[in-house]
Amino acid sequence: MQNLAALLMQMERIESEVSSRLTGLRNRLVQGESGGGLVTATGDIWFNIRSIHIDREKLSEKTYDLGTLESLIVEAVNGAIKEARKILKTELGGVIGGQVPPEFANFFGRTEGNGH
Repeated sequence: MQNLAALLMQMERIESEVSSRLTGLRNRLVQGESGGGLVTATGDIWFNIRSIHIDREKLSEKTYDLGTLESLIVEAVNGAIKEARKILKTELGGVIGGQVPPEFANFFGRTEGNGH
């Protein structure tokens, strides 16, 4: 019973630390870039994209077909998501001992091969 009590106390400590770190990251923004800065995607660590910026000066330097521009936007968004995952893994990894529960594997990017 003593081991169970100690385990519960440890879980409460971890929950508190995770909550504290997430609160600290609440307003943290991330960016992904593509096309040498032509496209910049800005998002938050919750994987919400807040804005897409296309540099008009760089856009006018070269002719881009619609498909290429769309691909650059996707690349920039994926870059922002990757950065958010990296920050979350860094901030929370130490607290949870580097062990990512299976239900959070995709959240931390463990399924990179599926197109996400």
